[in-house]
Amino acid sequence: MCLLPILTPAGPGNTALADVGMAASVVVALMWATRERFQLKFPYILGTLLLVLGGGLAALTASAPPSVALVLVQDAVLFLWAATLALGRHNVAIITAATHAWCRTAPVFAGVMVVAYLIGLDALTGVSARDGVRASYTLGDPNLAANYLVVSLVLMAACRRPRSAGVRHTGYALVLLAIVFTGSNGAMFTLLIAVVLCLALSQLRRRGALAGALVLMVTALFAAVLVLVVMPRVDMQSLREQAAGSIPLLRDSFGRSAGSTSQRATILSEGTQLFLDGNATGVGPARVKATLEATQAPYTKEAHNDYLATLLERGVIGAIGLIALVAAIGVRCVRLVIGTVPAPYSDAVPRAWLLAVLAPVMATAATFYEVLHFRHMWTWLGIVAALVLALQDQHRAGGEDVP
Repeated sequence: MCLLPILTPAGPGNTALADVGMAASVVVALMWATRERFQLKFPYILGTLLLVLGGGLAALTASAPPSVALVLVQDAVLFLWAATLALGRHNVAIITAATHAWCRTAPVFAGVMVVAYLIGLDALTGVSARDGVRASYTLGDPNLAANYLVVSLVLMAACRRPRSAGVRHTGYALVLLAIVFTGSNGAMFTLLIAVVLCLALSQLRRRGALAGALVLMVTALFAAVLVLVVMPRVDMQSLREQAAGSIPLLRDSFGRSAGSTSQRATILSEGTQLFLDGNATGVGPARVKATLEATQAPYTKEAHNDYLATLLERGVIGAIGLIALVAAIGVRCVRLVIGTVPAPYSDAVPRAWLLAVLAPVMATAATFYEVLHFRHMWTWLGIVAALVLALQDQHRAGGEDVP
């Protein structure tokens, strides 16, 4: 957990020191499960299996270089890492250790990076000419860093860690400031979604479905007024131009939003054409940019969109796998929202239902990032799986139906 935000310097295929820890944990967990003769569960296996199968078939049919095999190995390692955390159903100490470590690491990491950013320590904050003044910290990419911090905020709220309210709120502030320094527009949007859904679910749990729905309706009304009434009367281009000529952080965040939107639209258009001109099997994992270059496309970039990337790289089989994975995540998150995890787990994650907020957050982020290889996403999935399995075990022990 402590190594999740330490991804640079990167090894072959963007591997990192965190991957060594994950692989070691998988081996130890397998030995433990074998000794204890646990009935092993592999959450999300159908979706992951189809994603790997689709990627492998695409690589073979497209005669992709052997290096793409590393992408499939990473898929397997991340899946097994989540399955390892899911063993927390048998020992709450696994979930306690994982959540406590994450909730302590994130604010400390954010605090160190905020100080480093303010004093101009670019070697630590990852500020480079490529991204302007946007900080990527030790994660190698500003958007990846921002997404990790957004997820960490929700996890801290769900676990109520650190326990001291004052320390926790200070941690929130540090993490928020670290997000701002990344200059990630997508992160700010997903953070807004997270805040609204956290409020809605909290009201649902405290006062019932009507109160939760009311929060969503008020938010939807506000958004509708903003989009339909306010924004048409505001010259967004003028605001972007002013931002582009103001302080560097605004210039490299809001000031570049029009260009980013245009680039993503171009990538979507080229990707769609690439799929229509190709076949249903895909071009192979991490091969979109190379394929666009080979076809002399005017704008050659990776998809930066998990939905498009999966369809292009892993074909129809991979797309079905992604649908299965999303469905599996959705079912588990619904169970967290309507259920109550047993006492030992509720001590570790007092507001477990807030973890469900991260499903729409990551689903939204997947429209402008490729989140399927985000290590912190699979860590969250493993924690969710363990809590839901513990919830199911509790209901079975009580002779009740699983919700």
